[in-house]
Amino acid sequence: MRPFDEWLKPIALCLLVAMTCWFLSVATPLHWLSVRMTDGLLRSSPLPLSSDLLLIAIDDATLQALGRFPFDRQVYGQMLDRLRQAGAKVVAFDLLFLEPTPSDAKMAEAMKRFGKVVLGVGVAFHRTKEPALLPERLLLPFAPFAHHLRLSDLLSAPTFVLPPRPLREACAAVGFVFPFPDPDGVCRRFPQVLRWKNTRKVVPSLSLAAWALWAGKEKVKRVAPLLANDGSVWVTPPDVGGSVRFPTLSFVRVLRGDFHPDWVKGKVLLVGLMATGLTDRLPTPTNPIASGLEIHAAALNVFLQRQSVKVASELFQGVLLLAIGLIFGMVGVTRNPRRYLYAFAGTAAIAVSGSILLMHWTHFAIPPFPLLLTVWSCWTALTAWSLAEHRRAYEQLRAYIAYPALDELTSMPEQLQVGERREISVLFSDIRGFTRLAASLAPYEVVTLLGTYFTRMTEIVNLYGGTVNKFLGDGMMAIFGLGENQFDHAERAVTCACHMLEEVESLQKEWQRATGEPLRIGIGVHSGIAVVGVIGSEQRKEFTALGATVNLAQRLEQLTKDLKANLVISEDTYERVADLVIAEPVSGVVIKGYEETPMTVYCVHGLTDEMRRLRSQFWVATNP
Repeated sequence: MRPFDEWLKPIALCLLVAMTCWFLSVATPLHWLSVRMTDGLLRSSPLPLSSDLLLIAIDDATLQALGRFPFDRQVYGQMLDRLRQAGAKVVAFDLLFLEPTPSDAKMAEAMKRFGKVVLGVGVAFHRTKEPALLPERLLLPFAPFAHHLRLSDLLSAPTFVLPPRPLREACAAVGFVFPFPDPDGVCRRFPQVLRWKNTRKVVPSLSLAAWALWAGKEKVKRVAPLLANDGSVWVTPPDVGGSVRFPTLSFVRVLRGDFHPDWVKGKVLLVGLMATGLTDRLPTPTNPIASGLEIHAAALNVFLQRQSVKVASELFQGVLLLAIGLIFGMVGVTRNPRRYLYAFAGTAAIAVSGSILLMHWTHFAIPPFPLLLTVWSCWTALTAWSLAEHRRAYEQLRAYIAYPALDELTSMPEQLQVGERREISVLFSDIRGFTRLAASLAPYEVVTLLGTYFTRMTEIVNLYGGTVNKFLGDGMMAIFGLGENQFDHAERAVTCACHMLEEVESLQKEWQRATGEPLRIGIGVHSGIAVVGVIGSEQRKEFTALGATVNLAQRLEQLTKDLKANLVISEDTYERVADLVIAEPVSGVVIKGYEETPMTVYCVHGLTDEMRRLRSQFWVATNP
């Protein structure tokens, strides 16, 4: 069982990554990328349209029939009379009647006859004079919203530009029409109530005021749960390219009476501009060129349907991202990169499909960008952490397997599993009389002496591109020719052996101080074909070389005792290095295991001047 901290590392890493992704999604420019992806999600499942809503559009046909806009206000009075006779219930004007005109009285009389008329009021953010006061009857109490909203979270009402007095006194309600778009210009959330000064009163939007007249002000508390914490609703008008749009009736047809009364009976009617060039259009999450009239209609549709789009709060998103981080952290405990990939694919698929299905079934939108960012980041972090762990293990393994062999293991794993025949040079070395010396030394002295000796010898073997394959008590086995393009493995092995003998002299002082005797070693080198690969059981494996070449190299090292030589090489090796070494042949040597075939071996006394020059320029000066 792994220690607790080993379990904690991947979990803590993924939780930290999840928190970072949450921060990036809410407090950096990546937030707007997240918002745009959420807009796409909202387009996938628009709200159904209410049958109690109808738009009266001042469109191109109206302008052609009535002439230049703005119209004389008695025209609106005639429209109200037509709608009253047809049984319309509420009419809301998404128009601003700012300056007084001679026709205001006639329009006011028509408004009184109709009864439930809502006028739009303008918003002036930079007015300096004393703001106009809204009559108390045109405000809504905050009490119906108190169970769902906090008054302090609502936007404060700016200065309003009110209609002329006759119209203001004749209307049943007013509502602000400014949609408060986001900083990027997209109208996503439309505030429906604004805090009025320091009172517990609120100013409704045109949509909310129209719905309150249609349903009754006492029922406002029914739609309070549809509002977000800041008193807004998500604006999702139908896409202009879609097959479903708000039902619309031309203004001029209403004036002419060219419509069936059932089209308007009992409905809420929004009157506004949709003519080319007269209306300001704003992008929304679901419609890139929605008119102001359509934006108000989308908000009103929320109240009529008693169904709103909800987008997960930042706090909810943070909790969800931490849950994803925890999942990846638990997967990370397994330290299995394949499971990391499965977790990445599965979590990403669930995040995307879950967001789409949840939006389709419940109109609850979970922004997909933070989810995908966290999934990708956690997978990347786990993969990088796993690679770092493997790298650390690789570095630790280098202490046991030198880099040429380690490179072989990583570059040709399948080939080495089955083994291959390769021409190599094998070096065996041994300390003379160390078994006897070790019996008279303390254990720590034995370990210290051997540690110093093997460290220096291993550095030399690595310098010439060899691999210290194993330590054999006080001896060692090294292989040359495992590295790529090491066709000069014999030269490397013999030069390395000579360098090792030279290094012995630098160790003499410390060795004699500890043991009282000089340090002497014997080295045997042979070149030939050997089987190279991973050998061992399922529980423990070893990368090594096997065959007659290895056995003969070991016999040559043992032969140094009989020949009283420090370095003995085979005839096969000598043929490769004859011009590089100073050597003395010994013929008719009988080697154990090869009694039937007496051999010629060579006792090497040193390197030629040419070889010393090459060594200083190539191997010693440059680490291969």
